[in-house]
Amino acid sequence: MRNSAQIRNERQSLHQLIWSEPVQQAALKLGVTEQFLIAKCVELQIPRPLEGYWRAVEKGAAPPVPSLPPYKLKESNHLRTHSHELLNAGVESEQPLPTGLKSNRKARPKSPSRSMLGAQLFFATKAILHNSPITQLGYYKPSKRKLLDVNVSDTGMSGAEAFLLKLFAAVEKNGLRVRLAEMNESLRRRDIVVSEDGSREFLYPSLWKPSSESVICIDGLNVGFSLVEMTEDVPTKEVKGRYVRDEKMIDWSRGKNSAHLGYYSRRHIPCGRFRFQLYSPYEPDGWHQVFTQTKSCGLISQIPQMIKALRAAVPIMKKEIEAQKERAEAQRLRLELQIIEYEKREVIRRNEEAYTNSVSELQGIMAKWTEDMRVEQFFIDAEMDIQNCDPALQDKLRERLKAARDFMQGETALQRLLKWRTPDERLK
Repeated sequence: MRNSAQIRNERQSLHQLIWSEPVQQAALKLGVTEQFLIAKCVELQIPRPLEGYWRAVEKGAAPPVPSLPPYKLKESNHLRTHSHELLNAGVESEQPLPTGLKSNRKARPKSPSRSMLGAQLFFATKAILHNSPITQLGYYKPSKRKLLDVNVSDTGMSGAEAFLLKLFAAVEKNGLRVRLAEMNESLRRRDIVVSEDGSREFLYPSLWKPSSESVICIDGLNVGFSLVEMTEDVPTKEVKGRYVRDEKMIDWSRGKNSAHLGYYSRRHIPCGRFRFQLYSPYEPDGWHQVFTQTKSCGLISQIPQMIKALRAAVPIMKKEIEAQKERAEAQRLRLELQIIEYEKREVIRRNEEAYTNSVSELQGIMAKWTEDMRVEQFFIDAEMDIQNCDPALQDKLRERLKAARDFMQGETALQRLLKWRTPDERLK
């Protein structure tokens, strides 16, 4: 564990670096990614320049650099999560209205509480999905995204409900818990392949992504899960703004003359079968296992294998988390060494810059001294020559000489010498 002095020194160094040059250049100089450097600033509570700050610096209109705020120790994620769950425990319920009174307000689906049971989470998600728009392919696309990670069509909702309710019942029977992850847990959602044949089709306009991961808690770990209704590539036709299977064209395309049909519309549309994925939310390319429904094997019959996969994933994910911690610690130490090396180079650079500026300014003072002596000698020689001129012109010449001396009057070499600073004085 680092003591407060180490944290203070690291914060001061990183604060000076992040306000001396753009984050892209600072990250390149330290040999780390921009995301890592930004995450480090967030961790150490270091304010960063807002967008447009460096353009303002170029124009000379930048605001002053803010001072480094004091470091505030935060409580652990476990305590924060536990207190949040205590505050949100239970399902919200409407207060009953007095007898004989009717509410004019329209009932609105509620946001699912993160501490609900799996079935309650699903029904809260289902209520919101039923009030959401439906795409041309038939998928729900809700604007509210704090929901279970379920991507299904309106015709596939009943099948998804039958599977998920049995899965959640089996999960909770084994002492596990279904919930939505908190935003501050820094978990990562893994994408799931939608196409039944495994091809990567561009279905972004039709699908949605949740704002938080759906997880199953087991032995202090979180296992992410997601369910999607798969698509199949079949001939389609558009009916009332929806793409549906073109059964006649499907029959024709299977015939012996299918090569002579010419062009016809084909699309990836929901097929009524599902794919369920379990994955490690701690590593983007970590452990995961996929269960696919086929025409001969449904997902409900694979629930025991899913529970076994959850149990078997625990030691694998613990190793992944330990490896992640080791990499993060190694990255932290590497960043600290790079900051120390950067500080050393900065000290050398500032010393050299102070020495160069002092020498340059002193040489300018010497040149000014020589110039002042030459100008003064000119006025002395001119005064002597005036004495040898015609007496009628001497007063006029002395007047012009005085005007010239006043015109040349300025900061002398001695005055500039008073302002000159040594390299040590510049570094203070």
